[in-house]
Amino acid sequence: MTDAAPGRSSAPRKRRTRPFVVIASVLVVLIVGFFVADAAAKAYAGSQIKAKLVAAMGLPASTEVTVDFGSGPILFQALSGSLSFVDIRVPKLAFGALVGAADIRATGVPLDTSQPLETLTVSYAVTATNLEALAGNLSNLKVDSIAMRSPEVVATASLPLFGIAVPVGLGLTPSVSAGKLDFTPTTIDVAGQTFTSQQLQASPVFGSLATTLLQQQSLCIAQYLPKALTARSAHVVGSTLVLTFTGNGAVLGGSAFTTKGSCS
Repeated sequence: MTDAAPGRSSAPRKRRTRPFVVIASVLVVLIVGFFVADAAAKAYAGSQIKAKLVAAMGLPASTEVTVDFGSGPILFQALSGSLSFVDIRVPKLAFGALVGAADIRATGVPLDTSQPLETLTVSYAVTATNLEALAGNLSNLKVDSIAMRSPEVVATASLPLFGIAVPVGLGLTPSVSAGKLDFTPTTIDVAGQTFTSQQLQASPVFGSLATTLLQQQSLCIAQYLPKALTARSAHVVGSTLVLTFTGNGAVLGGSAFTTKGSCS
């Protein structure tokens, strides 16, 4: 009689564990389902953003575009009606003959494309090799080579003088104005002598060259960009020329993203 009691008391314990197993299994399924759904949502949102970017920039559909929403769940953000941030990488983006890599960050991106986003910043990096395509826009002289020496873009050329080819190095400071990328000569090396623009103009020997060497050159880049983007700065950073554009408060579904800008 006394031996039967333990056996009877163990059965209910086994039955009581079953609801917990069922609940745990359901939770696992829900969690896995959530992450699968979130991954699918990110993939869909990424494809939509790429499609809009390709259309806005007039790019080939095959253009490589990487979209990143961060490591957090996108579904929670979607419930609030906007995405905290979106990072976009375009390894090869052409503005006419100019080719570079673009990094784009947008914050406060509304799911309703008729509403404005908070901030939009585009960083566009161009190497010295790719800048050679704009050699004709850097100087009145025929440019032989281009290098980056912060804060200048350095263009080397040869200038016919007194029947001989005189080596010339132009230190050009990049800037932006009214949708244009400007290159302003700030230092000039003529036959091994270095001058500022003011010193060259005052030089009794090389002053006559000032008009040719010191003329500012420009390239209209706004014509290749959506009207929503404004050129803000141009700097030499390391071995690249970096252009920055912004489109804060722009409406993704507005006409400013479907029409190109212009230089005034």
